[in-house]
This record gives sequence, C-alpha cells and structure tokens, in this order.
Amino acid sequence: MKVGFAGAGAVGCHYGSKLKQAGFDVRLLARGAHLAALQGQGLLHDSCGQQARVQIEASDDADALADCQVVVLSCKMTGLDAMLAALEPVVNAQMLLVTLQNGVEAPDRVAQAFPSTAVVAGSAFIGARIEQPGYLIHSAAGGIRLGRWQQGAGEHFLTPLLAAFNAADVPASEDENAAVMLWRKLLWNCGFNAVTALTRRFAKDMAAGEETLAVVRQAMAETVAVAQKIGIAIDAQEIDKHIQVTLQMGPVKTSMWQDLEAGHQTEVDFLNGYVARMGEQLGIATETNRLLTTLVHALEGR
Repeated sequence: MKVGFAGAGAVGCHYGSKLKQAGFDVRLLARGAHLAALQGQGLLHDSCGQQARVQIEASDDADALADCQVVVLSCKMTGLDAMLAALEPVVNAQMLLVTLQNGVEAPDRVAQAFPSTAVVAGSAFIGARIEQPGYLIHSAAGGIRLGRWQQGAGEHFLTPLLAAFNAADVPASEDENAAVMLWRKLLWNCGFNAVTALTRRFAKDMAAGEETLAVVRQAMAETVAVAQKIGIAIDAQEIDKHIQVTLQMGPVKTSMWQDLEAGHQTEVDFLNGYVARMGEQLGIATETNRLLTTLVHALEGR
C-alpha cells in the first residue's frame, strides 16, 4: 500500500516519516526550500527528543501520488482548494482520500471535488512544527482518529491504513461518528487556538488563569450551542474534558500561534470565524468567537 501526503508541513512530515520508518512506501508533496532539503539530505525528524534522518520520496508534482492507494490531505485549510485543483488529474475512484484539516468543512469540500472517491475524515491531535527546511520537531501527542465520510471503492483501505499507523507507533482508531469527532476538535480549537495566538501564551496557561479561562469557556459554550442547533451530539461536559486535558499539556505552540509568527495566513476563518458565521445564520449569539476572529484578522493585517 502506497501512501501519499499532499502537504509536507509538520503534520504530513510527521505521519509520513513515521510510516516510512516502519517500512511503508510513502510519498510527500512539498515545495520550495523544504522540498530541496527533503530531496537532498532527507528529513531530520526529532520526535520527543529521539532523532532520525529519514529519506522520503518528495516532489512538487502531484503526479508523484498517481499510483498511491491512499492520499492523505495534510495541507492546511487555507491551501485546501489549491491542493484539490492540483490533485484533480491524479485522483481516481479506486483511491482512499483522508482529510486531516482543522475545522469541520474539509471532508465535504473533498467529497464534492471527487464524488466518486471514498473519503475518510481524520482528526489528529499533535504538537509539531517545521523548525527549518528539512527539520521537524514533534513535541507532543500524535494520535489519529478516522471516520468514514463518503463511500467508494477505496474504502477498504481504511482498515490496513489504521493497521499501518499503529504498526508505525501512531495510535490510530476508527470513530463511528465522524461529524462529532470533528466538532470535538473544533471545540478545543475555538477555545484555545486563537487565544494562545493573540497572547503568545501556552494553552495550559490559558486554562489555568481565571480571566483567560472565562474567555475560553465562553468561546467553547458558543461552539457547543451551534453544534447542538445543527444536530451534533456534543454538550457542555466536553468543555470540562478539554480543559482538564489542556491543564496537563506541555509547552506546545498552537498552529495559529505558529502561523502568526511566520507571517502566514491563519485558519481562524475555519475555526472561530466558522462558528461566528454559523451562529449568525442560526440566530445564536457568538460574540466571543466573532471578537477572537476580528482580533486575529487585525494581527494578520486584514
């Protein structure tokens, strides 16, 4: 089974490297200086202090993924539409497509782009960053949950893919309700991603402070209200669970914090911004999510 990763950021490089080190055939789509480093000396993968130099086949040409049975969409939401356009000539009805984007919109976008191809939604909780071209630092977590989204001939690759991840020391399991799975992660992201990016403080610090926690809770409560209105079975108990887990986290920079530091466009429009837009459509107050979105936009220069 050949597995392609469409996007060689921290997520794609970490999971691609883990599979490659376990003996699986892996391809990466990358670009720029990072691609040059991957093609030259390979990927230096620092996983919780354990370093490995990993040689992974990397290209900037989507044709490199044409003979893959599984293609993992590991780009950010901000780059998803462009990636889908690049993949259009190579995706076929026998493949399995896996989404790993933040937010809840990616599986539908992929399914609409490729209506004859099996789609699986993924949720990955991981602390990782590209420190410099060709150098990945993985500092926390890394488990994956996958849930069926759109049927297709390639759906049968889900079981061997889960087995491959587990063989590669990546805890992976199937989730019976993909929509709830995605909203649970969105709930955490709406609570913590923007506030950590705005304050440059770690999520555990936001959870430990009385005033900052109040902001986190309100953003999450609005997210739960929107989810419940559209029939997603999550409740306020999920907020407390997320907070307790976050209090035990290490000093991990969130993806939005990393994006702002690097001068990249963030995914806020697909997280807090999405909840704010949905709230407006549904008649649900989402002022905290709207404010967080506005403040992140200001830092982006929008």
